[in-house]
Amino acid sequence: MGLAAVLAGVFLLAVPSLHAQSDEERSATSPEGETDSAALATLAAWADQVWLSLLDRDGAYYGRLAEEGIFQRFNPEMDHEYELDVRSGLFDPGEDARWAELPNGFRVAGGSLNNPHILNVVDWRQETHISGPVDLMARYRRERSLTARRDYPWVGVRWRDVLGTPWTMQVGLGVHFFKPSADVEVALARSWRDREDRSWTLEVRVAALDAFNEAIFQGLGVRADDVHAHYDYAGAPLAARTTLRAAASRWRAELHAGSSRRTEVEVTFPATGRAPFTQFEQVAFLGALFQVTPLERVTLALYGTWARADTERRAPASGLGFTLREQTVTVGARARTRLNPLWAVETELARVLRPEWRTPAGGARREHRDRGVFARAALVRYPEAGWTSRLAYVLLDRDAGSRAPWLTAQNQGLITEAGHRFRSGFELTAGLRWDLDHFGRDRFEGAHLRLSAGW
Repeated sequence: MGLAAVLAGVFLLAVPSLHAQSDEERSATSPEGETDSAALATLAAWADQVWLSLLDRDGAYYGRLAEEGIFQRFNPEMDHEYELDVRSGLFDPGEDARWAELPNGFRVAGGSLNNPHILNVVDWRQETHISGPVDLMARYRRERSLTARRDYPWVGVRWRDVLGTPWTMQVGLGVHFFKPSADVEVALARSWRDREDRSWTLEVRVAALDAFNEAIFQGLGVRADDVHAHYDYAGAPLAARTTLRAAASRWRAELHAGSSRRTEVEVTFPATGRAPFTQFEQVAFLGALFQVTPLERVTLALYGTWARADTERRAPASGLGFTLREQTVTVGARARTRLNPLWAVETELARVLRPEWRTPAGGARREHRDRGVFARAALVRYPEAGWTSRLAYVLLDRDAGSRAPWLTAQNQGLITEAGHRFRSGFELTAGLRWDLDHFGRDRFEGAHLRLSAGW
């Protein structure tokens, strides 16, 4: 932990320019003298991931009915470098920020080319204008990792300026591949500018979980004999989410919050005759980000996230009930310093806490602590079009405690990446990861590949 603190103090300092910028370079970096206000990070991808873990609970690695809970953050197949591979091989915060602004596009990330089944992600989204104020929207998320095995397509319709108001309404249906369930979402959003020329965007979203299950098996009385598990809800399973974004010339901010209703569901197994049980589920999350550009070429971002999942199982027939609370808290900072129009230094420091509280039926409550520090410093070349490159040093210092002792370690790595960004919007990046802890005898850690396009 001491080494991480020292590195953080050095890395988060604003790095001075290699040379004074000419007027031409200044124009290329910040057109018409504007500051470097491009998004340094976003919490949209994080909020979408937590929201999806609530909607698609069956997509968790061990499934919805596993004792590992909803988030399922610990897997015996993980090694002590897995989290570092996730942070280094998948999309970085800057790529997430650019993706959040695209209405159409796709992106693919393979975080481990030699073991693709443990870490790969596919995102796709498309909007098509139908007529007047109506658009058709589609999204697809595929994830294969040691925490989720998810295929989640979503289709929706959007109406702009509903009933002559400045609000936009969106109705969507999310489908769980190979599972008898679907979710219905209704969202309202609007954007405006105030007298200080600041832009604001507010979105409120409500979802009815497992709507297909409710309508088919309960509303229409369809027999569930061929279904592995049948869910009988005591009340409507609902969830809500809100997003607020604000931006001005030198700063931008995000606030994401969401929660599900505490849901009671009776689970029976008509096909196997397994003992039934009653389960209570609830998820809540909150995240905030503030980005500021205090100097022309220096951008800073501070963020914090909190997510909690509660699972309570009452199984009087089998005696295998339990209560589980999973919680993840992250506090972090990112910085970007432009050296010239093509090159920048990016740094990041994050503190992560993953406590877990478990109480077996008739037993005492046990608390498991998991804490870690992540630091990264990178020299990045990222033009509007042309060859891209990245040289990054990463550090992960983690103590997973008694819950997952195999994840406790301090790991250091070097990331080398090269790619090309085309004017059409297509981008390709390939990278190699090098283990600095065992560089003498086992230096090569893995390879990754990322593809993306937007239009």
